[in-house]
Amino acid sequence: MEQGVGNVGLVALAKLCARLSKVREFSFNASNGPGSTTNWRGHGRGEVAVSNYGAHSLFVEQAKFADVDGKKIALQNRYRWTRCVEFVRLEHLQDGSPSLLFDFTPVTPHGFRHQNEHRYGDDIYTADLILHPDEIELIWQIHGPQKNERLHYHYW
Repeated sequence: MEQGVGNVGLVALAKLCARLSKVREFSFNASNGPGSTTNWRGHGRGEVAVSNYGAHSLFVEQAKFADVDGKKIALQNRYRWTRCVEFVRLEHLQDGSPSLLFDFTPVTPHGFRHQNEHRYGDDIYTADLILHPDEIELIWQIHGPQKNERLHYHYW
């Protein structure tokens, strides 16, 4: 018989969801490694409008990104975080339709790992999340024929 996340995991999930509801700002660094043909390298910073309803926290993110060549790009994303019994689900909302990114399960009192890879075309996305007392750290990895990228987010 499979065991659930246990009391430590349930406490971690509750703390993560409470922290998600308080997020107002974020920053991120984008970098790429060997084999990547993208120029997705630089730093972004922005604001998050959070709407909380039931088990959901809706993030509407707006940011300015500056790549390593100094080019500035305006970015906007919509994400939905949902508290489930033994994990927190992250979905990307495009045109009102949710696309499952990850289900995060607690692996330590402050660390969460993706249960599933997210596939988009030939690219594979994975992610880990770390809950700090005053911020959430989300680290994405993207691997594919043209990509070897890392996105390191900080939400506070």
